[in-house]
Amino acid sequence: MPTIDAEVLNKVVAFLAEYHIDDQARIGVAFSGGSDSLALLLALRQLYTPDHLHVMYVQHHLRPAEELKAEMALNGENCLKLGIGLRILDLGEGSVAMAAARRRGGLEEAARHLRYEALYDECARAGCTHLSTAHNADDQLETTLMRLFQGASITALEGVRQVRTVEGRKLTLIRPVLACSHAELADYVGQHAMIWSEDSTNNEDAYLRNTIRHTITPPILSVFGGAYDAIALMSKRFGEVGRLLDSLTEHALKVVSFLPGCAVFSRSWFNSLDSAMRELVLFRIIANFETGERIKGSFIQRLRKALEESPDGGSWVLESCQYHCKVDKDVCTCYRVDQGCWHFCRPLADPAEKQILDVGNDVLFSILPYDEGLADSTLLALDATQLEGAVLRSVQLSDEICLEGGTVKVTKLLSSYKIPKHLYPLVVVLADRSGLVAVFARFLGGRDRLAKRFKAPLARRLTNIYSSNKRNNCSEIEKRQPR
Repeated sequence: MPTIDAEVLNKVVAFLAEYHIDDQARIGVAFSGGSDSLALLLALRQLYTPDHLHVMYVQHHLRPAEELKAEMALNGENCLKLGIGLRILDLGEGSVAMAAARRRGGLEEAARHLRYEALYDECARAGCTHLSTAHNADDQLETTLMRLFQGASITALEGVRQVRTVEGRKLTLIRPVLACSHAELADYVGQHAMIWSEDSTNNEDAYLRNTIRHTITPPILSVFGGAYDAIALMSKRFGEVGRLLDSLTEHALKVVSFLPGCAVFSRSWFNSLDSAMRELVLFRIIANFETGERIKGSFIQRLRKALEESPDGGSWVLESCQYHCKVDKDVCTCYRVDQGCWHFCRPLADPAEKQILDVGNDVLFSILPYDEGLADSTLLALDATQLEGAVLRSVQLSDEICLEGGTVKVTKLLSSYKIPKHLYPLVVVLADRSGLVAVFARFLGGRDRLAKRFKAPLARRLTNIYSSNKRNNCSEIEKRQPR
């Protein structure tokens, strides 16, 4: 029976042979320092000389500084043992939070986007022909489950692709250990007597993937012994169907008139398409605008339903942030509106420090020490030490906050307070790695609201009072602060 060491190496060799990646390739290695990426680096180092490998570590600044410092030191030591240099790609503090606000998505998605852009740029600089990542069989299972229950398209159900050409780059993205489980890779590293770094956030359920990893996949793997192989087979089948649909979609789009800033097509033509292609066609039309903003599946679904079901001969407009689609009888015009919904995003280096911040639009945000003598039920008091990666930013149309009565869209909350839509950009929200923490609408006649998970039980201490105000209206709490 082959050892884990031989099994992992054989799978990597088989992968390289299948995709004709020879020993002359220059391969960039995305290296986090965890067991998966260390296993990938070990395997590639057994097959390639150091001058054919370019190892990169991306610094996101999403974890405590001491943890990151120790991680980078260990990663450097491991690379030194393998006779390879390590290139640090620093994204800059606060960059992920700002990207999340700009792209109107979560921190996970923003971090991934910035990470890959940094890796692509570095590969181009270093002359790499391939970029390898340590996605494994567990990642494939988690990705498939996530996309399945998020109602993803057929093409997206392929999951993590083994090989993909990076659009607009002379670079091929490869996943050499996709056929290996996380446990196999950890054992492989252990057999080489090397120590990997542990990301503390892997044990937290604030991220969706971690929740799936900790609560859903274990029972699946215990019931279905062949789950990894089954997912690999389904990924292959979905990929084949997806490529067929992509080819048909590409052909169908020849009818669409792509003009500067807009796309025009016939509604009757759209409804004549096979139903399996309609969402793909709409997605490709909207994606043509290249705003850098995530395209919401819910918007594509609403647009499809409107095109299919609204009465003939009418006129209407459907909007989603920057994307607008206008129908006039049989003519559908999709276009982008340049003004954004987001106005500011400001990371809080120390969310417990007393400070007054000018966030723009003549709005001041106050962070003051908590004082029981200044108890005011209309102001928000919280334990600022519980915040991780805190940012203040403008409200986004997609924002939701989990209150004691359930999860509610922030725009619906503001509407219930009778706040005019043109004032929404003045509303400040507090967010951290766990999601939306608070909404500050009190100074506009609404209420300041705190997420349920930050509601302090009797035993928890309170450290600060947070509030926002117009520049020329000093808040009551500021007036009453002791000198």
